Amino acid sequence: MRWLSCLRAVASVTVKEAARQRLWLLFAAAALVLMVVGFRLGAVDPAARLKLAVVTITAAIGFVVVLLAILVGSGQLRRDLDGRHSFLLFSKPLGALPYLLGRWTGVLAVLLGGIVGLSALGTALVWWRFDQLPQMLEVALPDDWQEVSALGEAVPVGEGRKRVTLAGAPGNGVRWVLSNLPADIPPEGLEVLLQVQVRGADAGINLEECAATVSAAPGAGARMGEKRLLPLNAASPYGRGTGGTAMAEGQVMLRHKDPGRGDYAQDWMRLRLGADRISPDGTTTIELVRLDAQAAVVASKDRSLRVARDGGMLFTNLVRGGCVLLAIAGMLTAFTLLLATAAKLGVVLLGGLTLFFAGSAVWTVRDTLQYEKVSVPVRRLLEGAQVALPDFDRFTVAANLAASQAVPWSTVWSAWAYYGLYTAVFLALAWAALRRKEL
Repeated sequence: MRWLSCLRAVASVTVKEAARQRLWLLFAAAALVLMVVGFRLGAVDPAARLKLAVVTITAAIGFVVVLLAILVGSGQLRRDLDGRHSFLLFSKPLGALPYLLGRWTGVLAVLLGGIVGLSALGTALVWWRFDQLPQMLEVALPDDWQEVSALGEAVPVGEGRKRVTLAGAPGNGVRWVLSNLPADIPPEGLEVLLQVQVRGADAGINLEECAATVSAAPGAGARMGEKRLLPLNAASPYGRGTGGTAMAEGQVMLRHKDPGRGDYAQDWMRLRLGADRISPDGTTTIELVRLDAQAAVVASKDRSLRVARDGGMLFTNLVRGGCVLLAIAGMLTAFTLLLATAAKLGVVLLGGLTLFFAGSAVWTVRDTLQYEKVSVPVRRLLEGAQVALPDFDRFTVAANLAASQAVPWSTVWSAWAYYGLYTAVFLALAWAALRRKEL
């Protein structure tokens, strides 16, 4: 209990010192930037402006969180050591470990408060600017898929195949099997998100659309005789004929979409999946059938179809996204605390920024390793860096939020598990370094 009391006391002092140093002004400056940007948003269409607003909010939160994570804890530790306060601080009963954990916890408490405040302001700004909030969606991916011939024969797709090309006689298609769908299905059902690539069946045919049907049946496909066509969601940006005209009953119009287009609200066809199309164990089979012989459709297992439900409010998703950034901030705080035990604040700042920029460029290391002409020594060095460096782009929170993708708690726990390993190592090294100092 005394150990926890010491930790809470140091954390409380860290928060109070951060307030006295007026570090909250950085959050106020970020809020001011958000308001200015909100007035001056200029994009081609309202959907693009909304996406830009969400990206700006997450960027502002990320900038302030990273900067304060590097500066706050390390600056306070360095001041204690330089001012000889450590002779008093580390006398019994306060030890090095509760002191470090208290500083670390206090910094994260300051950052969490700032994240919640900026998320609330950003949500209010979006509501004021657009009179609506983006609909956030949480998705489930297929567990299995099959290729269906024009005669109705279903053949499992091999594990090595990432995509299927539907060509030849019309009537062939793809089936996706999804399980573990939520039990609490709303009366309006769930949404089916569909995205495929469309091209001409022959090289001389220039096509980017194809008529098709999309149906679903409960269970894992054994009852496809009970399949029912899925209606198009009225909010779907495409799925209709040219000029927005209605298709024949039960048909939709597939349009070519590059896999890089990931905005659920704008880049995916959206259909309604009723609760009667889902078995009691949460399993459903969705079938896409191609109807145009002149068009070829390219579909994949994970990128072409997803089943979505309401992912919560923008505010809660911004906070969860901020908790992912908080995991990164916790690691940077631990690293700078380690540096502060042996170096001045300027070196600590440089070291923290170096780690952040290096961790943000891990993708360049991977791309370089794929280059065949890299020398053996350089390849060994890059392979070591790829293993040792934390990947700050591992969880693409900003891009997901801008694409109306919800940030589930599972992503938050995964981020804390990944960056927490680095955090534990850095804090252990900082504890060992602080114990060796003559205090």
